[in-house]
Amino acid sequence: MKFYNRKKEIEILAKRISSKNFEFIYLLGKRRVGKTELINHLNKNILKKDFLYIFTERSNLINFLKKQENYIFERTGIKYNFETIEDFLDFFFLQKKYKILVIDEFQNFNFIDKSIFSIFQKKIDEYQNKSKNKVIVLGSIQSMMIKIFENAKEPLYKRSTFNLFLKEFNLETQIKILKDIFGKNYNHKILLDIYSIFGGTAYYLKALFKENYKKYDLKIIFRDLFFSEFAILRNEGKEILIEEFGQKYKRFFAILEAISKGQNKRSEIINVVGLGTGEIDIYLKDLAEIYSIIEIKSPILEKKGNVTRYFITDNFLNFWFRYIYSNKSKYELGLYDLILENSINDFEKFKGFKFEKLVKEFLILENKKGKLDFTFTEIGTWLDRKNNEVDLVYTDEKENIVFLECKLNEKRINKSEESQLKSNVGLFLNKHEIFKNKNIKIGFAIFDEEKLIKFKYI
Repeated sequence: MKFYNRKKEIEILAKRISSKNFEFIYLLGKRRVGKTELINHLNKNILKKDFLYIFTERSNLINFLKKQENYIFERTGIKYNFETIEDFLDFFFLQKKYKILVIDEFQNFNFIDKSIFSIFQKKIDEYQNKSKNKVIVLGSIQSMMIKIFENAKEPLYKRSTFNLFLKEFNLETQIKILKDIFGKNYNHKILLDIYSIFGGTAYYLKALFKENYKKYDLKIIFRDLFFSEFAILRNEGKEILIEEFGQKYKRFFAILEAISKGQNKRSEIINVVGLGTGEIDIYLKDLAEIYSIIEIKSPILEKKGNVTRYFITDNFLNFWFRYIYSNKSKYELGLYDLILENSINDFEKFKGFKFEKLVKEFLILENKKGKLDFTFTEIGTWLDRKNNEVDLVYTDEKENIVFLECKLNEKRINKSEESQLKSNVGLFLNKHEIFKNKNIKIGFAIFDEEKLIKFKYI
């Protein structure tokens, strides 16, 4: 699969790498988002500079250093003896040929020898004013990388010269990729299906590309990737998260399974998981603030905590917990066809939830381009304690506000739906009277195979 997008990231990294200054850059992003591929593309196709690349395995220091000796010998033909990590770093900063050192899975030094981070600090302080070399470190266990670089108690705190968080592909790039995969068979229904499963994660879209599907058949994709004995993504969620969560992973998994199946309130999660209020709050806080796996939604323009709902931010993990982890006993019995049929039957409902997220991403993109009637400064959901809700509300917090209900099927919009939406908007305006005399639009965001989204106002 060809390399897509990342234009802004490439421009800023190329500028940093081409500078005449020392650079210590850390690149963060969840697993599978394309960090290593970005660096490889940058160096091979843009900068065309030779660089040293290290993948940090969980081994011991002796094995790590021996591996680097062999690697440097392969690259230079010269045999070096690295007895300490200082020896290796001194070699890099003092030699003249290789100006860039890329260290992948940097957080794994934590398992080799935690003192290595202090040694990095020492060497950065020593060479930053007399070397023009660049060190780029990548990490996919976000909680550990954030701790290493952003915790004031850690030796590498404030030592990086630049950091970049690599996000998923946006909707425009996802459409380009899917058009390349499915050609003339592409329509926006394919986008909604694939977006609902994978979001914009590069690795999963690449997996689709590798399967070489000539025609689009959701059932076949489900079977090949998830619901068969040798499905390549069957264990993906577990493999991604166990390293993040460690020994507590079963508790975290139980919470995420509950949320994936629609138990979004704190009380509902407590009932399903069986933890006390104090414990559940700690786990939910960690999932949101340390691991960035869930988001805590509160009503737009209101204080956080009044009404709270919990959602999994990553589409793939949401899908995996809802359809795969929750069916683990059926997997053990080999009931793949049953899981497949049940998942296909439920998927339309699941897509309804994801369509709301897609509409929000679409509006944010259009807002950045200045293509909406006004530039909004706030966007979110509104809900109250009685479960009255408006899917999306966006406003400039001055003169304009828009209320939208998101629907997959226009035929299901009737007078009752319109009346309920108007009633919920009325409840919002009773709490936020400042908007009563402003420019108000109320309507529906509707999925459309040709336009992707069309808006119908009432």
